[in-house]
Amino acid sequence: MRITWLVVGLPLLFWGQDADIFLGSELYPYFERWDVLGYIDTFVPIETRPWGREEALHLLSHTNFSALHRLDQARYVRAAFQVSDSLSPREKPRWLPQALFPEGRDLLRYRSRWGSLYIGPLLHLSAGRDSSGTLYQNTRGAYLRAQIGQKVGLYADILETQARPPFFITQRYSQYLTLWGETFVKPFRQNAFDYANARGYLTYSPTPAVRIKFGRDKGFWGPGFQSLFLSDYSPEYLYLHIRTRLGRWEYHNFFAQLIDFIPNKPDSWGDQPRKYLALHQLIWRPLRGVSLGLWEGVMYNPWTPRGRRGLELTYFIPVIFYRTVEQALGSPDNAFLGIFGRANLLRRFQVYGQLAIDDYNFGKRREGAGWWGNKYAFQVGLKGFNLGLPTLDAQVELNQVQPYTYSHSSLGAAWTHHGQFLAHPYGANLRELTTLVRYQPLPGLTLEGRISLIQQGQNTATQNWGASPFLSDITHVQDFGNRLLQGTRTEYRLLHGRLTYQPSRLPLYIEGEGFWRAGIAGALLSLRWMTPVKPLRF
Repeated sequence: MRITWLVVGLPLLFWGQDADIFLGSELYPYFERWDVLGYIDTFVPIETRPWGREEALHLLSHTNFSALHRLDQARYVRAAFQVSDSLSPREKPRWLPQALFPEGRDLLRYRSRWGSLYIGPLLHLSAGRDSSGTLYQNTRGAYLRAQIGQKVGLYADILETQARPPFFITQRYSQYLTLWGETFVKPFRQNAFDYANARGYLTYSPTPAVRIKFGRDKGFWGPGFQSLFLSDYSPEYLYLHIRTRLGRWEYHNFFAQLIDFIPNKPDSWGDQPRKYLALHQLIWRPLRGVSLGLWEGVMYNPWTPRGRRGLELTYFIPVIFYRTVEQALGSPDNAFLGIFGRANLLRRFQVYGQLAIDDYNFGKRREGAGWWGNKYAFQVGLKGFNLGLPTLDAQVELNQVQPYTYSHSSLGAAWTHHGQFLAHPYGANLRELTTLVRYQPLPGLTLEGRISLIQQGQNTATQNWGASPFLSDITHVQDFGNRLLQGTRTEYRLLHGRLTYQPSRLPLYIEGEGFWRAGIAGALLSLRWMTPVKPLRF
């Protein structure tokens, strides 16, 4: 009876529930799986994340629940109770204190004719060990989510953390003086950190075809495990995102304010320098399960050797070819363009890929091979679903990034944010092969595994071979004869496994995970409430 009411009543629940689903949420692979298997009769925009909650509700209402395997039906029920506020009162868990969590999820809830307000806790606790010692994470916080009328949404949260992460993450901190996905970090004790994080944004949908989001968050663009132009590896930033949908066409405008990070900056220098990113992306979906996309972006440094330039208003034109504008202005900005696509095959597989071009000069090929300025990256991947067992899924992905990609003559125009990479988490001059497996043997129980092999040509102490965007590409070693993995060749291997249990109709996750990288092995046991897991992308 409960499931019947859920399926019948779900299409009636679209009324402006417009906060986003966290990046890293398990809902995204759920919907992609159902899309490939042919259970969703509408377009699934897996190429651009995060989604609004109303997007997930729309997809759930277009999913053939009765055709799903019983384990997928369990996933469906969990997804519905995460994104729908109207269902939780009917199905709140009986073992939770009703006075504390009357809705089974939010601590406080208020509804009136003008809209609704929800407030609740966020929690991530973990403990474990690796070869370097004890590991832990203690994250506490709270969120506020509101809907005003039928068109305006609001979201804000605050998190405060003390953590001692795995050794290979602290190694990267010692190299870049930034911690993965965080901004201001205070080291304490031995390899431990104290940091806070806040997000907040407004959403507005003047018509069903347009959604506008403004605030501090981050995005992930692309159909793969990695993104070669906009990933969720770096910290949050301020941005304006306008998404327009017209039938089979979808268009995105994205304008972001980023940080040109200065390590150990004295307070007397003022705040961290800003830089700006403008992106637009056009997606065409000729068939369900098939998409082709074209994107273009420009990284804008407001400072030049002649002083401050101010904002370049031309980049705010919503429909224009940035590369032509950049050349016409005679600007020193860093322009990118790329294509991507995916196709579902045989209701079992998906093939996908990306191509990102930082710069390419065909004329230089007549002068010699391996010109340093031919900078590009590509990705090819294959996903398979129900591979021998009803919920066994796997993915294989190859990423290759040529030397000096994402770098620029001006460090302020490099494809970076707050001392971290904005695209691939290792930078450039690399080849990566990743295999991922996901399996759900029981309702609420998920097993995930990942094996990654990364080869990279590292810079030396005195020579820039194109691995890091934090070095000006003016310092390249040679004009011609450049090749992939030049410099000091290094290999990284990462093995990672995670077992997650989520009780039905609860935003609670109990996890055990193990990892191995560069001879360092470790394990963690975690408890999360309403918080997503960070995908371990390196």
